Amino acid sequence: MKPYYEQDGITIYHGDCRDVVPTLERESVTLLWTDPPYGHNNHDGDWNARLNAHRGLENHPIGNDGPDSMREALDGLLGAATRVLRADCCCCCCCGGGPAPTFAWVADRMDRGGLSFFHAVVWNKLNPGLGWRFRRQYEMVMVAHREGGRLSWADDDVVVPNVLEFGPPRDRQHPNEKPFDLPGHFISWTTKPGDLVLDPFVGSGTTLRAAKDLGRRAIGIEIEERYCEIAARRLDQGVLDLHD
Repeated sequence: MKPYYEQDGITIYHGDCRDVVPTLERESVTLLWTDPPYGHNNHDGDWNARLNAHRGLENHPIGNDGPDSMREALDGLLGAATRVLRADCCCCCCCGGGPAPTFAWVADRMDRGGLSFFHAVVWNKLNPGLGWRFRRQYEMVMVAHREGGRLSWADDDVVVPNVLEFGPPRDRQHPNEKPFDLPGHFISWTTKPGDLVLDPFVGSGTTLRAAKDLGRRAIGIEIEERYCEIAARRLDQGVLDLHD
């Protein structure tokens, strides 16, 4: 498959990750970091859509965001990913903490099919978000590695907390955009300069930009071409302020 973008060790493919990942080199990826659809049918005329319209974002449902299609897409990705992950690697999937117990399904899926679940990390977004009765202030990052291998770690002397605290980005180009520090921390903890980072649901390119600024190679895959274009533009910007 011809790349949509390729420059300075960063590659973007426009397509379905379930089609692209099987074409990648075997055991080439040190870190798989991704923020897949949460399976909640978000941004499809709901309050999230109205809030993002106020932010100036186009009201557009997220692909594969239904409960069944999200699980099918993530299951297919993880099945293909075991082939491209190194024996000692890190595999991270963002997921919400509710209202549906999707996080439990993600953790279970990351503990079979060639993967071993390692830990759950909480991202405290500092300010309460949407929600009824309980307003959602955190999201989770499920962490796994290949079965029989170990979790990759750049520096054995570094120990980090399993609760990270920083706010979401104020200006967004994607309705579920993450702050650079979130993938940036995991990239700096689990990889070394020159290692390959893979994001199969790349969105607006936050992971790729963080990888580039931290001196890593990266591959991103995105099913919607308009986000491939946004990610490519972000990669061509000057160096951003990341906290390593």
